[in-house]
Amino acid sequence: MQFHIPQYIDIEDKLFGPLTLKQAIYVAGGIAGAYFIYRLIPWIFISAPIIFGLGFLTWALAFYPKEKLGKPFIGVLEAGFNYYIGSKLYTWKKTTKETSPGAGKGLPSQVPQSPTSLSLGNLSNKSLGLDVGGGSPTVEPKGKQL
Repeated sequence: MQFHIPQYIDIEDKLFGPLTLKQAIYVAGGIAGAYFIYRLIPWIFISAPIIFGLGFLTWALAFYPKEKLGKPFIGVLEAGFNYYIGSKLYTWKKTTKETSPGAGKGLPSQVPQSPTSLSLGNLSNKSLGLDVGGGSPTVEPKGKQL
């Protein structure tokens, strides 16, 4: 028995012609807001920029693709609003270190030297060279082993 698996489940249904329910609500709200601004402000040179701004916001809310921003435009607006009204927390501030007057007069650091008197054999000499990080250790002739 075969079962049909639904495809394209992340695409919203078109309810009002080519518009989804969210898009229809955004467009209806934008049209209603533009009408109220037109009726409240009788001067066209004042109301026209407000209506164009509202129209651009309506277009961005309804039709701006979420693939360009990584999330829907309403999420970007919400994040921007929360950033604007929220407190800004700074977690790192650079501070200058105060040095004592005698700090620079200490002895220079000495490089530890590897013991050279340990020659218990070819294997231990190679091991000591690798532990110290001296690269390839020197190989002694077989006749001088202790």
